[in-house]
Amino acid sequence: MRSINTNRTDRLGRKQGYWEHYYDDDNSYLHSKGSYKDDLSEGEWRYYFENGQLYSKGSYVNGNKDGMWEYYWIDGSIDCKILYENGVLIKYIE
Repeated sequence: MRSINTNRTDRLGRKQGYWEHYYDDDNSYLHSKGSYKDDLSEGEWRYYFENGQLYSKGSYVNGNKDGMWEYYWIDGSIDCKILYENGVLIKYIE
C-alpha cells in the first residue's frame, strides 16, 4: 500500500518525489516505483511483472535512462544488461 508521502504533485500539477504505480485500482499489484523531479523520472527506478517479480531496474537523469540497466526474466534470472547514456543505448550485454 502507498505511504502518506507518495504520489504527490506540486501546485503546477507536476509529479514530485517518490511515486508508486500499480497495475490495478486496488493498489495490490505494484508496476513500478521511483522518483520524479518536475514531472521527469529521476534517480533509481524499479519495474515489476504482475506477479511481483522484478522486471528491470536502473536510473534516470532528467527523464532519460542513464547508466547500467538490468532486465530480468519472470523467473528472476537475469535477461540482459543495457548501458544507456542520456537515453541512448550505448551497449547491450547478454
